Amino acid sequence: MVATPGWTLDEQGRAMSKSRGNDVDPVDIANRMGAEIVRLWVASVDFREDVVGSEKLMQRIAEAYRDIRNKLFRYVLSNLEGFDPGRDAVPFEKLQAVDQYILRKAWALSADVIQWYEEFAFHKIYHAVNHFVVVELSAFYVDIVKDRLYTFAADSPGRRAAQTALWRIGEAMVRLLAPIMSFTCDEVWQYLPKTDSRATSVHLANFPEARDVLGEGVPAADAGQQEDWAKLLAVRDQVLKALEEARNQKQIGKSLEAQVKVTASDPFYPVLERYKPDLRYAFIVSQVDVERGPSRNGSGHLAVEVAKAAGKECERCWNYSTRVGEDQDYPTLCERCIPVVRQIAADESAASSKS
Repeated sequence: MVATPGWTLDEQGRAMSKSRGNDVDPVDIANRMGAEIVRLWVASVDFREDVVGSEKLMQRIAEAYRDIRNKLFRYVLSNLEGFDPGRDAVPFEKLQAVDQYILRKAWALSADVIQWYEEFAFHKIYHAVNHFVVVELSAFYVDIVKDRLYTFAADSPGRRAAQTALWRIGEAMVRLLAPIMSFTCDEVWQYLPKTDSRATSVHLANFPEARDVLGEGVPAADAGQQEDWAKLLAVRDQVLKALEEARNQKQIGKSLEAQVKVTASDPFYPVLERYKPDLRYAFIVSQVDVERGPSRNGSGHLAVEVAKAAGKECERCWNYSTRVGEDQDYPTLCERCIPVVRQIAADESAASSKS
């Protein structure tokens, strides 16, 4: 393959030159913002066409870099404390539905990125990774699993499932981005959980395969699951809009103060009923009720009602429950948090007695 680059232009579309004084010095950018920003800028543009370079553009690239570093790598690493893949990783079939969904999205991205490296289409890698980190991961998946990661027992199946998904995503993304974010990825590699036969540097590791992201023998795609989540995400968008309207009307404060009633007909109702136990976490509310509604003109009907959540707020997880106050030892906690706190107290008592 022969790669032919275009010209580097300023924001007015003029060719850069020192005599014109409109050039951007990559050494200066590297000294002030870091060499990774220069690499990421190179990856963000289609070098086969004329490209634009400017101080403002470099600032935007720096923001994108911080998103990848913080919303992806820092979040993954901060939630893998005490996680041993050999001991704690959960098989794909035992993961929760949203964990399976995000891992399949991560593998689809991985397959695309590997193909784009072959094509020298680095700008496609930059934009797809940025979208995955900001939209799919941070604004969706992480928002949903925070409850599991922060309030479930440390070794509970639900928390281990979320950690498994984050670990597999982190392992895949650090390898995929290593050619572009060389120093950052090599540093992240040193802090990810160690596994057998793991290379000492990310630059000695191969790109991920499907089994690295999904596990052995797991199909790379599931059309039924994809259709389900397309419907669930459409409903979630409507719920989030309704919650925002309720918030603007001072009906609720944060979303956990709400209970949501979704009235839906086919094709939404069967999917909502099937995933009903997961809906409160997907919508980030305290209670969800689903009812079947009539079809209108042969199209699916969907209506969302928001009300104040029933019960009292649990001071630990901030969810509302009608069972807060039932336990005399922990009168301010909900039925989910009481066993967790009781186990923590028992573990601390056992540890102190040994010492």
